[in-house]
Amino acid sequence: MTQVIFILLLAASLAFFARTSWLFGRAVFAGVPDARPRLDQIPARIMDIGIYFFGQKKVAEEGPQHRTSKHHLFIFWGFMIITIATADIIVSGVIPGLSLRLLPDLLFKPLYGLIDVFNLVVLMMVTWAVIRRTIVQPRLIPWNLDAGLILGGIASLMLTHFVYHGYEIAGSLSAGGEGASYMPISNAIGHLLAPLSGDAVHRGATIGYWLHVLIILTFLNYLPYSKHIHLLGALPNIATRNRSERRLDLPKLNLEDENQWGVARFEQFSWKSLLDTYACTECARCSNYCPAYNTGKNLSPMQLVHDIRYEMLDRVALGDKIKEQEAQVEGMREYSTSHGFDDAHPHPDFTWAKDQLEATKAELANMPKMTGGRIQEDTLWACTTCGACQEVCPVFIEHPLKIIQMRQNLVLEQEKTPAELQRTFRNMERQSNPWGIGNDTRMDWAKDLDVPLIEDNPDPEYLLWVGCAGAFDSRIIKQTRAMVKILNTAGVSYAVLGHNEACTGDPARRAGNEMLFQQLAEQNVETLKAANVKKVLTSCPHCLHTLRHDYPQFGGEFEVVHHTQLLDHLMKEGKLKTAKSELGTVTYHDSCYLGRWNREFDAPRDVINAVGVPNVKELTRSKQHGFCCGAGGARMFMEEHEGERVNFNRTDEIIAANVQAAVVACPFCNIMLTDGMKQRNVEDKIQVLDVAELVAASIPDVPVDRLVRKNRL
Repeated sequence: MTQVIFILLLAASLAFFARTSWLFGRAVFAGVPDARPRLDQIPARIMDIGIYFFGQKKVAEEGPQHRTSKHHLFIFWGFMIITIATADIIVSGVIPGLSLRLLPDLLFKPLYGLIDVFNLVVLMMVTWAVIRRTIVQPRLIPWNLDAGLILGGIASLMLTHFVYHGYEIAGSLSAGGEGASYMPISNAIGHLLAPLSGDAVHRGATIGYWLHVLIILTFLNYLPYSKHIHLLGALPNIATRNRSERRLDLPKLNLEDENQWGVARFEQFSWKSLLDTYACTECARCSNYCPAYNTGKNLSPMQLVHDIRYEMLDRVALGDKIKEQEAQVEGMREYSTSHGFDDAHPHPDFTWAKDQLEATKAELANMPKMTGGRIQEDTLWACTTCGACQEVCPVFIEHPLKIIQMRQNLVLEQEKTPAELQRTFRNMERQSNPWGIGNDTRMDWAKDLDVPLIEDNPDPEYLLWVGCAGAFDSRIIKQTRAMVKILNTAGVSYAVLGHNEACTGDPARRAGNEMLFQQLAEQNVETLKAANVKKVLTSCPHCLHTLRHDYPQFGGEFEVVHHTQLLDHLMKEGKLKTAKSELGTVTYHDSCYLGRWNREFDAPRDVINAVGVPNVKELTRSKQHGFCCGAGGARMFMEEHEGERVNFNRTDEIIAANVQAAVVACPFCNIMLTDGMKQRNVEDKIQVLDVAELVAASIPDVPVDRLVRKNRL
């Protein structure tokens, strides 16, 4: 009888779980096909599962803003080990006598000893998790009903394990057995319970067993409806992660199909983007590292992912309800007709069913839309696309991609573009640059310099992509001129496009104006191909990223090199000699688009070291955890109306480092940090220098526009 009850409970539980999984899976696959390969490189993807799911590598990583999640490792690994005992209980419940106890003692005893110890470890970690949420209270890790149910369920599993095995061992001791010394905790409990009568021991073991089984089956079916749905979503999400070098990989829109104008509804996301929402562990790392969230903006990457999931599940549930009610209405219609009722005088039950259907349809129609509704406009516009959220996510959720796709819908379909960006877009359309300065002045920066045009040097080793900031911004012109003098000194063969160069379209694409971006991309690709360009050299990481990763979608396959990479190469090859820098202490600020998105952390630092700066301080938030300057994602051309300005936050960190100069490798970073130094009234104490300016100032007898002054502090 016990076996029958167990099988019935197990079958009902698995059936309910299968139904839930089918419903949730169907919601995911309502999304559009993903343009990127998700099932290639099978051996590498299997390795990813081992490293990032079972090995929990990214959970174990410690950054400057997250140091308190190691207990999750013990809970997860403990659960993996305890699952062996869970499987043993289920198998032996279905087929009595088939158990791990059939293994030789040499295997069985160490295995169950390990399981017993890890039950205690997990129980201790759960206790700490409760204390952490209720007393320590880390940001964005609240104590709520869901957390209480999950942690309580885990703790109950551990306790019922000890109850069941403790009473079982007590019964063995009462019968003259030796106990189970290989299970230290359960054995100790068994010795405490040994004085009880045989009936009490048997009753206790039975109660412990069934409680344990019921908690397992209940926990299994609660998982999909709780924060722990990530236990189901994380593994497939890791297995299908983006493994290409194009880490911010935006699909090319078919602008002739208005259904592809960004994402307004959840089903316009790819299935992989929807799977992301099931994988979220709610660790809050994405939000804790987000520059927008950390400066008081209405953007929490974690909440955004949850909102997409809630939108998906709410709409799918209402859609299913409508289908069920439509079937009910048709059934009632037939019943009404067969019993002598007609449309003028329908059966009351038919009228009631029809009213219920109309009410559900109205509920669905009145739901706020996702883009610009449930997910508010200011949430989407706050993002700098820096990638800090995606970098720290332990399950490889791609937050910036979703934000940009929703921006596309705001711009292209809903025509809800902030006024500052409308002006920027007009400038790019009319003058081919975001500043709106006449394109006929694009070469004014080089009037007194020996800069070869592509017509003068038709087969250069490098095409120097000057960029809009490098050509039009008065501060960045100085670093462009410094770079030109370095190239001339080192004898590098290069040329520029001159007036034929236009904005790469980076601000347009990151801000969602895919139509404008594609126009500029097609124009530039045609220009570069006509010039027979093979290698492109640029000082702007945003241009680098667009030319390297976006332009191949338009047939533009070029080798794209950042100027710090070329400088590093020239210095290591001995083609560029410099004197020792006159600066004493500097720090380097990582550009998000050079560092996180293109994984170049070493070249700028190697160049700084090569010029002999005696003291280079790393900022607390550096390399893959570097803090954004606030300019990416077209934020360069927008005002900040909420909270603290992002560049001020970063500027304050640099000031606290007590350095003479902040060295950068991005014109946007240069502009934002220079502004920050001015606003903090320290521009006469702390310089903001591009790596090229630092090098140029260290080349003997080469004048530059901005010489480094010594002894600034």
